[in-house]
Amino acid sequence: MHRISRHAVAALAGLVLLLPAAGVGSAAGIGPGTGAAAAATATRVADDPARVVQEQRIDARTLDLTVTSPEIDAPVAVRLLLPPSWSKTATRTWPVLWLLHGGSGDHTDWTAHTHIEELAAPRDVLVVLPQTSPCSGYSDWYNSGGGGPPAWETYLVGELRPLLESQYRAGTERAVAGLSMGGLGAMKLAALHPGMFRAVASYSGAVSTLHLSLDGGLSGPDLVKGAGAGCHTDWRRIWGEPGFPFDTTDPTDLRRRSVWERNDPLHQAAGLAGTALYISYGDGTDAGTGWQWGDPPASPARCTNPIAGGAERVEHLIHGMNQDMLVRLAQLGVPAAVCSYRGVHAWPYWERELVFSFPGLMAAIGA
Repeated sequence: MHRISRHAVAALAGLVLLLPAAGVGSAAGIGPGTGAAAAATATRVADDPARVVQEQRIDARTLDLTVTSPEIDAPVAVRLLLPPSWSKTATRTWPVLWLLHGGSGDHTDWTAHTHIEELAAPRDVLVVLPQTSPCSGYSDWYNSGGGGPPAWETYLVGELRPLLESQYRAGTERAVAGLSMGGLGAMKLAALHPGMFRAVASYSGAVSTLHLSLDGGLSGPDLVKGAGAGCHTDWRRIWGEPGFPFDTTDPTDLRRRSVWERNDPLHQAAGLAGTALYISYGDGTDAGTGWQWGDPPASPARCTNPIAGGAERVEHLIHGMNQDMLVRLAQLGVPAAVCSYRGVHAWPYWERELVFSFPGLMAAIGA
């Protein structure tokens, strides 16, 4: 039986800090904002785009890049898992799977904690594992309304994506998946850029950041506050304050509610229509996975849809968030494959769900 690790707890502690602010982007967009702000961002990206300043070949199938960007305060890494016949000078492109890390993670997490290399090896797919910060939120930060760095969504969608397509033979057939903070990032990026990703998988994702606990447990904004503390920054920099019913009893006090809604996958769920969705999450009960690497994909019988009653507070909250999301998707008529199981916020569960969902992700992008 797997106990939740300190690393896994930290991964979710940063998970709510993951999205941008302002208006909804399009499939070809480069990030949040409209009008003059969007035009200024587009000009900045065009004038000073992201650049690869270092390549490091880890092994025959693993290439690490160091990237600089005007949208990010410091160089960041990107790990590429290469298809068997990949070459920078190839005349073809390859379908792409983006794998997003959780709050305490980085570009090495998926290769350190899962067997993604072996899983991807037989497939003709380029796997992209981008580094962000422990509290990136996969967002363009609000910064008291001033915007500016870090602008993670603009970097990932508007700079890194085209850079990989122009220089590293990444194709336009894309899927995105993520755990914890990365699950929020995956759902949010796909919703705000309809058509950019053909399939999305969320493993224990914080997909309803305005979730209000009714049982005395954690609510969505609590995770943002904790993540800010973990990153030694003011959590208000991310999206500002959410307003009522959080930290105020005045229903008219909405503060930055619109910014939070723009970065909440539940509120942007209409943008997921037409995208293949896989959503998995636990109930906070440390029940063991009943599966390990090398086994066949886990049986659907694991998906028992339990009531959230487990003692592990983070996955207990995640359960509530995902239940909210499923209600919203049903209202919109957006289908999703769902596995709600007995489990906690830990890597053994996420690898199990990755293995189970992987064939669907690959089918969606033709890998």
